[in-house]
Amino acid sequence: MADSQYPYPPDRFDDEADAVAFHGAHRAEEPFWRQNLLYIIIIAAALVLLVVLLFLIGNLGGGGGDDRSQEPTTAAETTAEETTGEESAEESASEEPAPVADKTVPVLVMNAAGVDGLAGDWRDTLEESGWEDVQIQTADTQQQEAVVFYRDEADAETAQALALEVGAGEARQSDEFQNRITFLAVESPGAGAEEGDGEG
Repeated sequence: MADSQYPYPPDRFDDEADAVAFHGAHRAEEPFWRQNLLYIIIIAAALVLLVVLLFLIGNLGGGGGDDRSQEPTTAAETTAEETTGEESAEESASEEPAPVADKTVPVLVMNAAGVDGLAGDWRDTLEESGWEDVQIQTADTQQQEAVVFYRDEADAETAQALALEVGAGEARQSDEFQNRITFLAVESPGAGAEEGDGEG
């Protein structure tokens, strides 16, 4: 196409240009990958992430298999620990909530072994440990084992505390004796305490 400001006369190229529609600046079309570069990057990143996740999951699955192979030992150790823990808990349950003694409650110590001075020895021992009202007496019949009796349920905890202290096992409720707490002693304080420790 001839331009009014074009200083040269038209030639054959100008004729061909007039015959063809004008398209503006001619540039080569961008390739497909450049036009969609952003999408390609996103898809590639997603694929890489997927591969990494699958790899991690595979490793975790393999680790799980190793853990399963070790489970019997671990389970056995856990069971042993739990059993030990339960036994400790049971022992603690029987020992920790130790009964609290009200040492102002009157206690009658009866010599149930026929050993001279036995009840007096116990009275001295109990008074030294804080019992405030300890009486002594000789039992009509001899006993084979030490026992602590209490009349009223209100004195059960104190009686049990005394029973533990003298090594007499479990305190028992009985109306046989008039005193609130009665201790039938069959051995001297040292022997009774040692026996009680041995039983415990």
